[in-house]
Amino acid sequence: MATDAGFAVGVMSYDVERIGSLIWMAEPVFDEEPTLDQVVHINRWRWPVFFPLSAALRRKIVTPIGPLSVPESLQSFPLMRSRNGRGGWNLVKFVNGASQPCGDASDPTTPIYSVVNDTRLREMIVSGWRPEDTW
Repeated sequence: MATDAGFAVGVMSYDVERIGSLIWMAEPVFDEEPTLDQVVHINRWRWPVFFPLSAALRRKIVTPIGPLSVPESLQSFPLMRSRNGRGGWNLVKFVNGASQPCGDASDPTTPIYSVVNDTRLREMIVSGWRPEDTW
C-alpha cells in the first residue's frame, strides 16, 4: 500500500468472518514497491489490525506481492485489548471468530482490537502510531 512515508507491507495471518483480515504491518517502509524477495526478509513487525483486505484488493487500494508464508512469530492469533465500557481495557481472545474477554489488560503495548480502513491505516503508519499511544 502506498503511503506518504513510502510503500507499507502487511501480511494477513487470519481472516475473521464479519470482522476482516488480521493484518500484521511490517516495520520498514520501502521507497519503491517491494519485491517478494525483499518482503521475505522482513523480521520486524509493528502491530496487527483488522482490515477489509478483500474490498481493498477489489478496489486496487492494495497490491498483492505474492504468496508468502506467515512468519512463525505471527502465526498465533494475538491477544488483543478492547475498551471495557468503564474507561479501562480488557484483554480479548478470539474463539471461533468471536472475541471473548479474558482479563484486564495491563500492558499498553498489547495490540488494540480495531477495524481500520485504508485512510486510517495510512495515518497510523505515517504518524508512527503504536498501541501504547492509545492507553
